[in-house]
Amino acid sequence: MARSYNPTMVWDGSKWVEGTKRVWDGTAWVGQPSLKYWDGAQWQFKAPAPVGYPSFVKANSSLFGARDYIGIPHPAGLIVNDYVVSVCASDVKPQIVEPWMLNQAQQLASGTWLSVAVWPYDGRPGDIVWDVAGSKTSTVMNLLYRGGDWTAPSMTPVKEIKQYENVNLVPLNSPVDYTSVFIVLAESTDLTGFAWPDGVTGRASQLGKFGNRNVSLIASDTPGSGGSAGSLTLDTTVQAAACITIQIPGINDGKPTWILGDDAASVLGTTTVLG
Repeated sequence: MARSYNPTMVWDGSKWVEGTKRVWDGTAWVGQPSLKYWDGAQWQFKAPAPVGYPSFVKANSSLFGARDYIGIPHPAGLIVNDYVVSVCASDVKPQIVEPWMLNQAQQLASGTWLSVAVWPYDGRPGDIVWDVAGSKTSTVMNLLYRGGDWTAPSMTPVKEIKQYENVNLVPLNSPVDYTSVFIVLAESTDLTGFAWPDGVTGRASQLGKFGNRNVSLIASDTPGSGGSAGSLTLDTTVQAAACITIQIPGINDGKPTWILGDDAASVLGTTTVLG
C-alpha cells in the first residue's frame, strides 16, 4: 500500500496554507499519483520516454486466397505504445476494420491496391483485420516498433511511393527523419530471393506462392535522413514493383547524431552521440 502524508499547514512565503496530501509512487512523493497500468509486460506508472530512432521488435505476415476478411494476430511481444505498422496488398481496395481507423490507400499502376495503417497500440486484444471483400489474393504484414513518440501519430505515415516495371533492382527511397521503414511490393511468377544493400536491415518478408503472380511484401528499416539507401536486389525480373517509405516518429533531443554511412544526416562535433 502506498504511504501518504498531509502536513496540516505550510508557510507559502506570505501566509499559512493547508498542505497538499502526497503519496509515494514508488520513486518519489507526488501530489497527484498516476495510476499504474499493465503494458503487456509489467505494471507502469507512465509510458517510456520516446527515443530518436524507434527500434524494430517483431513482425508477422500471411498470404491469403479468396476472402472477404483477412486477419492475423499482433506480433508477439507487443506492449502498450508500441507502434504497429500494418500493410495490406490486394486486388481490391483494403480497409482496416480492427482496430477501426483511417488508412492510406493507393492503387498502383499494375492495378494492385496497397493500404497502410500505423498507430500506437493501446492495449486492446484481438487480431488485426482487413476488409478485402471480393478479393482473389491478398498479402498482409504487421511490424512492431518500440520507442516511438506516441503523442505524434500521423494519419499519413506513408511519406513516398515510387513504382517500377520489369526490374530486378528496386531503388530505395531517401530515408526520412527518425526511423524509416521500407516496404517493397513485388509482383512476380518466380521470385524466391532478395538482398538488401549495406546499411539497411532486413526485417520481414512474405513471398507470393511460386508459380502464381501473387504479391510479395519485403520489409526493412534504417535510421537517418537524406542519404541514398541503395537498391534491393531481386533474384528475378519482376513485372511490377513499388517502394513505400513509412516514418515511425521519434523525438529530437537536440544533439547531433552520426549515422554510419549517412553523410547527409551525420554531423560530427564535440557533443556527437552514436545512433
